[in-house]
Amino acid sequence: MIKLIKYTAILVLSTFIGPRLFSQNTVVEKIKWHSFEEAVALNKESPKKVFIDLYTDWCGWCKQLDKTTFSDTTIIRLMNKYFIAVKFNAERKDTIIFNNYTFVNPNPTGFRSPHQLASSLLKGRMSYPSMTFLDEKMQMVTSVQGYMKPQDLEPILAYFAQDKYLKMTYDTFKLSYKIESTGTAKVATQAVIMNKVKFDAGQSTIKEIAYPQLDSMVVVMKNNVNMKIEINGFTDNTGNTTTNKIISEKRAKAVYDYFVAKGIEAARMTYAGYGSINPIADNTTAEGQKRNRRIEIKILSK
Repeated sequence: MIKLIKYTAILVLSTFIGPRLFSQNTVVEKIKWHSFEEAVALNKESPKKVFIDLYTDWCGWCKQLDKTTFSDTTIIRLMNKYFIAVKFNAERKDTIIFNNYTFVNPNPTGFRSPHQLASSLLKGRMSYPSMTFLDEKMQMVTSVQGYMKPQDLEPILAYFAQDKYLKMTYDTFKLSYKIESTGTAKVATQAVIMNKVKFDAGQSTIKEIAYPQLDSMVVVMKNNVNMKIEINGFTDNTGNTTTNKIISEKRAKAVYDYFVAKGIEAARMTYAGYGSINPIADNTTAEGQKRNRRIEIKILSK
C-alpha cells in the first residue's frame, strides 16, 4: 500500500511538473525571417547586413535548404546575430518600391516569371536556391547560388559577418576558418587553388596580379602562428613529364620564397611539384591549360 502511494505521488508530480521542465528545455531557436520590406525598415532603424534567400514554390532544393541547412544551430546563431534574414519568393506577384525604383513581376500570370527585384539581385542569373548579401547600406555585395550544406554556408556567413570580404579573398579566409556546424572536422584537408597566381607556359615567375592574394595568405598565417601549409605546383600537359615536374616545383618554390620574404618561417611550409597530374580543366584548350598552370595550398595543421 505504501509503495502504491509513493508510485501515485511520483506519477502526479511527473504529470504536472515533467511537461513544464521538458517544454522549457526543448525550446529550439530558429532563424528570424523577415519580408524584404521589413528588412528595409529594420535596416533604417539599426543598420545591419542583409541575407536574402531567394526561392520559388516549385524548387525542391529550396525546401531541402530549409529542412537541413537553415535548421543547423550554428547557421541559426550566425544568421540571427549578424544578419537581417529575408525570405524572398523570386516569383512574387506584387510591386516593390526600393531605392526610388519600382520593381514588378512583368508577367505575373505567366509560367515561372521572375520578379524584377529578384532579377536585379541575381543580375539575371535566375537559379534557385540563391542567396544574396547586402551590406549595412543595403548595397549589393554578392550572390551565391545552389544548395549548400551547413558546413559550406557557415564560412561564407562568417566571411561577410566579420567583414573579411573587405580585406581578403574568400579562398584565403577559408583556409584559416574552423567549421563548427554538423561536427565537421576542424582541419580542412582539401587543397585551395590560388586562382590569382598564374604563370606563363614554361615559366615560374610570379606576376604582380598575384601579390594581393599571396599577401592575404601571409596575413592569415601571421594571425594563426600554429598553421603549417604545403604548397603544390602544377603545369599543363605540354612538354615531357620530367620538364613539367621541374617547372611545377619551381613554381611552388617561388611561392614558398615569397612567403619567406614576407616573414613566414620556413619551418611552417613545405613545397612540391606534381607536373601535369590532376588537371582541373581541359588541357585541349588554351584556357584550360592556363587554369592547370596553378598553385594549390593545403593546410597541414592549424
